[in-house]
Amino acid sequence: MLTISNPKTFKWSEMSLHDCCEGNAYDTHFTLKLFYLITEKLEELGLTNLVENVFVPATEAFSEMEYEGLDVDMKQLEVVGRQLSNKNINQEDGLYDFDQVQKTDNLSSNHDLADILYIREGGFEFYPPDRTANGAPSVSAPTLKLLLEQINEELKSR
Repeated sequence: MLTISNPKTFKWSEMSLHDCCEGNAYDTHFTLKLFYLITEKLEELGLTNLVENVFVPATEAFSEMEYEGLDVDMKQLEVVGRQLSNKNINQEDGLYDFDQVQKTDNLSSNHDLADILYIREGGFEFYPPDRTANGAPSVSAPTLKLLLEQINEELKSR
């Protein structure tokens, strides 16, 4: 099997015909295996009609967009960008209404956010669902999503 030690410096033009054919055969074999597995799962879930009637016809339109690109109205994009920015600012400002968040906290700071959520006495004092490589409570996007899921579960059980 072909192994590439450094894909950035690998020269495909110098690959032997044997390795090229073998690689293509592997690609074909595993693509077909995946096709059968996915088809079987779609049939189990009763989704074959959805695929045949929605996804397959949409494939042509999406492939054209991918190949040709999309026309984007830059002025409208700026308007949408400003609207989203304003919405984010308003939501962030609303967080300062909580007693656990001090007016001097920088909610864009990982340190301040970890302090508010996990560490500070009088903060939210949540148990951190994950930690960084250094052992500090994590405030990464996946960790915050997990924390939100835990909070929602707790609220549902009440």
